[in-house]
Amino acid sequence: MRYFWRIIIEISRAVRFQPLSTFGTLLTIVLAMSFPGLFWIMSNNLSDIQSDLKSGLTVDVFLVDDLPDKEIEKLQLEFSAMDGVNGVQYLSKQDALFKMRERFGRGMVQGLDDNPLPASFVLSVDQKMFEINAADSLLAGISRIPAVEDVVFAREMLDRLDEIVRMVKLLGLAIALLIAFSAVFISANTVRIAIADRRRAVEIMQLVGATRSYILTPFVSLGGLIGLIGTSLAVLLLRFSTNYLSQRLVEIHFLEIPDITAFILSGMLLGMIGALIATGRYLKI
Repeated sequence: MRYFWRIIIEISRAVRFQPLSTFGTLLTIVLAMSFPGLFWIMSNNLSDIQSDLKSGLTVDVFLVDDLPDKEIEKLQLEFSAMDGVNGVQYLSKQDALFKMRERFGRGMVQGLDDNPLPASFVLSVDQKMFEINAADSLLAGISRIPAVEDVVFAREMLDRLDEIVRMVKLLGLAIALLIAFSAVFISANTVRIAIADRRRAVEIMQLVGATRSYILTPFVSLGGLIGLIGTSLAVLLLRFSTNYLSQRLVEIHFLEIPDITAFILSGMLLGMIGALIATGRYLKI
């Protein structure tokens, strides 16, 4: 307990006698750690969108006009039997027109003498359709059917989304590594100032036989505390920002509790690493 109180006293002394340096360090860490946190949030939200789109993946099969009911029933059975197809829904010309009215309003179709929309089947497919051979095989099989006018599959759009998610993750990783080096340097600089302020006291402790861990622990704890508080404030800033944007623009999901914990602990660890570097360089023990 006495050891613990000594750490608290040393940290409070550093904060009390170096308020500008400590505040500047905290502010810098808050801003610095906000960037990897922002990319983490973006990556998670894009991954959620990607999963939602993949789970609702469909192939739209547009039919030639004036097919008899028996032919439509035959096509429905044929599509249902195809590999990778989980569900089949038939949309008549009238159903397609009704959906367009719902989506775009009556003004979009007002004044049309005839219904220009074709009847179609909407095929729900599983995620193995992202494999090129599987998708090409399914689309080729559908296209060979004489009653099929056109086939539309949004795989290219989802492939593009995959590329965007990968780019965001890679960019976020690069920025996180850059910020990690910056956070270590910032923490090391703050601890270096604390060491300079307490150099005389450290020399006296060495003379009376204090152990290396006894001398170093308060400085390392100071670095960890700065990293912990700075990253926690960055999390609060990101939380406020995502709430603001969710209420006014588009819903954004924030980090889960395990992600937040890992993020804050990583900030504390970076602060401690910076402190260890500073003590190793400026304290010859």
